Amino acid sequence: MIGLLGLGTASLGMWAWAQASAPTAPASAGAAAPGANDSGTLFNGYRVSPPYRDRVAARPSQLWPAAKDVPEPQLKPPSGPLKTVRVFYSDPLPKSSAFRDGGSLHAILLANLLGQYDNVKVIRAPISQYKSGDAKNSLRTFYIGTVYDEKIPAEFMNEVKTGAPVTWMGYNIWKLGDITALGLQYKSLHTALTPGQIAGAYSAVTYKGRVYNKYPARQEISEVRADPALTQTLAVARSAVGDAIPYLVRSKNFYFVADNPFLYIQPTGRYLVMADSLKTMLGDSGTATCKKRAILRLEDLTSLRGPQGLKDTLDVIEKLKVPFAMTVIPESYYGGVAYPWKGNIQSLQQVYRAVKLGGVVIQHGTTHNYHGLRDPEGNSAEEWELWDKENNRALDKLGPVSTQARIRQGRATLLSLGLRPRLWTTPHYEAATELYPAINAIYPRVIERRMYAADGVRGGQFFPYPVRDVYGTLVLPENLGNIQKGYLSDSLLDAARANSALDCAYASFFVHPYLLESGHVGTDKLSKASLTALITSIQAQGYTFVDPLDITTRTLK
Repeated sequence: MIGLLGLGTASLGMWAWAQASAPTAPASAGAAAPGANDSGTLFNGYRVSPPYRDRVAARPSQLWPAAKDVPEPQLKPPSGPLKTVRVFYSDPLPKSSAFRDGGSLHAILLANLLGQYDNVKVIRAPISQYKSGDAKNSLRTFYIGTVYDEKIPAEFMNEVKTGAPVTWMGYNIWKLGDITALGLQYKSLHTALTPGQIAGAYSAVTYKGRVYNKYPARQEISEVRADPALTQTLAVARSAVGDAIPYLVRSKNFYFVADNPFLYIQPTGRYLVMADSLKTMLGDSGTATCKKRAILRLEDLTSLRGPQGLKDTLDVIEKLKVPFAMTVIPESYYGGVAYPWKGNIQSLQQVYRAVKLGGVVIQHGTTHNYHGLRDPEGNSAEEWELWDKENNRALDKLGPVSTQARIRQGRATLLSLGLRPRLWTTPHYEAATELYPAINAIYPRVIERRMYAADGVRGGQFFPYPVRDVYGTLVLPENLGNIQKGYLSDSLLDAARANSALDCAYASFFVHPYLLESGHVGTDKLSKASLTALITSIQAQGYTFVDPLDITTRTLK
């Protein structure tokens, strides 16, 4: 049984076992480390400075007229006929189990990626519910094996062997028995548990001429022998000593992925290989006309800060003439005291300038802290708002109705300032999943990474392209992260390069303008010159910066 869940707040267990031609039962167990892309790595350690001391209150004549509250348009229905795709996952382990296998959550993550097409209908179910003909009668069927040696319905295995369009990920390929007719032969399962084993594991996946690494944690990978006369190896996994095994193999309608790519997903990891390969698996031939797109977002615009950092950031944007967006916190609190935008006209004028330059306003929560929801409430831009991070649970005072009321309050505040928000970004990217439909009713388009939950497991996901997720929200990509200590421009540019090899590639990232403030010190400090270099370096990789309002999903022909 497996439980290496990447990007999540829940650590799952992983079983190791001795491997022979016929797999044996698990031999030992261990706990998994959290994934490399938990939202905490993006935001933990962020501390808000005391409010700008020289702020000046706005005169009525300096404020823009209130903006009209025009509801955001709901997403259009599919423009093409619906195509059915099925995702089967391992039956959840008993509630008495010490670990959750995460299979049902991983099925959600896969369904989200399939949401890159507006006309793909995804049906998710545990493998025990498979019915004869499901695979033969679907555009494609995916199986994610996360429970070791589980029972697989004979009907499913028979349809795999007789040519049904199936993609098999993770465990249990050995259950198929003789698959030489597919040009494949199961050899062994490689398990890495100790630091030494992990260092030597098959962790480097080569795809389209680029290496996508696996996060250095406990891991497993299945080795198959692929007959080059009957198969096509699309990606190869290599060990530290250079040994190579097939990672992604195609045999006519059948694809095999040697591990579960939804474990430990990261901006330069082999998750991107899976995300990019879905188009081929679904027969999408319309990607040749796709252009590389980039999205620049300015983050955490708050009335607590002075104007200089945002001014310098906008100077760069104005000179380079690139489209951009900005998350604006409607109401800011510091030490329990409110600091309204009308009390800081210097910074508000820079926000107005940003709008004049074409910046898209994004509502970033209402207070971006726990004001009225929890005590202590913390400071705006520093704390979470829709998730009790410290206790890792939903907030008692927030349900769908109260969440909508809170969001509308923040929206009204921005409108009163003459700012019309068009998109939403969840504070620190975390909310109870039951709140997503409430958010979606007001903002059907968001730009963020998101948390998802199933079967007692909660984990996060970023998208390398726009998708309609399982909640029906159009989620625009944020796949590169942000400049911060330990993750500077070189790292962000490397993530852009990792994505540039993909079809229909996106490079979406955000920058805190406070990094350009004269008083900011640290390795993450930016200047006009370094921000310019970052933007132009992304352009040099072939990306074109675009307005996020122009981005949507595609239709599978």
